[in-house]
Amino acid sequence: MTGFSKALMVSTDVAHIVLFHPDDLAHAGDWPIAWYSEPFVYPLESAAGRLIAWSTRSDGSFALRLTDGAMTEREQSYAGPSWTFPYSVRHGRVFLDNTDTLPGKEQMTQTTDAEEYWIDIANGDYAVTVTALEWSAEPSAREDGAGDMDASDKGANKLPDYVVQFQPASGEPIKPARRPPDLVCLMEAVATDKIYPHSPKPPEPIDFSRPYPAFASANVTRPGGNFSSQGEAPIEAAVPADGDKFAIFDTPFVVAAELVPGAPAVIAECHGSGGSPGKAIRFSFRARQAVQIAEVSGMFANGRFEKSGTIGFFRRQLRPVPPEALAAVRIAPLPEVTGKVEVSALRARMVGDLRGAGALGRQLGGLSEYEARKLEASDDAAMLMDWLIDHLPLHARERLRIATLAPDAQCEALSAAYDGLG
Repeated sequence: MTGFSKALMVSTDVAHIVLFHPDDLAHAGDWPIAWYSEPFVYPLESAAGRLIAWSTRSDGSFALRLTDGAMTEREQSYAGPSWTFPYSVRHGRVFLDNTDTLPGKEQMTQTTDAEEYWIDIANGDYAVTVTALEWSAEPSAREDGAGDMDASDKGANKLPDYVVQFQPASGEPIKPARRPPDLVCLMEAVATDKIYPHSPKPPEPIDFSRPYPAFASANVTRPGGNFSSQGEAPIEAAVPADGDKFAIFDTPFVVAAELVPGAPAVIAECHGSGGSPGKAIRFSFRARQAVQIAEVSGMFANGRFEKSGTIGFFRRQLRPVPPEALAAVRIAPLPEVTGKVEVSALRARMVGDLRGAGALGRQLGGLSEYEARKLEASDDAAMLMDWLIDHLPLHARERLRIATLAPDAQCEALSAAYDGLG
């Protein structure tokens, strides 16, 4: 198709718009939600000409005009930021979407049956320029009492929010964006693909003087990781049954592989719960900080702490915690660990495993390439150690033990665990 100009409306609740052909992205079928925005994924897919994506910086409905021609004088008058993307048309058409139909593990819409969102265009390599327009700045945009008209209200004579121009590639390489760039529909806005550093939530001060509700879990993991527990303990016993039902989300728990003095543990926060009728509730946790258990001091029942009584000859044994209650523990800080370790060889080995159908590659299946890209993009030793703790088949006791080691000891222990996979 030549000389085309096609107008479309796209609604998005993830503040992104994408252009792609599903056959080109079939390899992402097992990748996690929002994979397209990851800085270790997007530049590779863009450079390969398989994906165009940009951020609108807000949810809503957006009008687009797609063309292989020039912008009109009206469009140029209200043009804001723009970005040029490399793209290869391989199937004679390309699909415009709000990311719902992108291949992925949590794909929202399974088919691309909406024929009007297909753009027919000859196969070849293109330079695709997306320009944001401030359509509302045109004096006629709000005539006839339009007031605060949003994009979905725009009539046929209104300018679009974005113009997407397909032009044959010149042969000069187009540098891919580091992430889907921000293209805000304001004339004074500036296009950017800047990567904003993520600052982890600073650890909160730990009160070592108080008892904490505690339980053992086979899924407990390192600080910073997520895990779930279902049917392992009466977790709701930590809060009053007749109190605020959301109190459990404000209650710190101590979770370990085993509740014994000296065992490593984590302070964890519950951030979700759910399940099916007739089955135990599944609680989701995020591990925040590593500690060790100082003593098992009692129990929590209906949100109240009770000291343990003693039983047995000479009253030397603690009374068992009843099944409807949670254990209570006191905690102590772990010894401080420091140091650095060189992990480039180990990282290369893991990437080779993932791309060469090694033990972890086979375990991860369609996710292996995604994880390989993640490892390649970071030279952070701690990130690699955390990744191995998360993906090696370790017993909970071993996961927590390794997580508390110094970096060189962590690397040695995880390398040995990987060697043991066979």
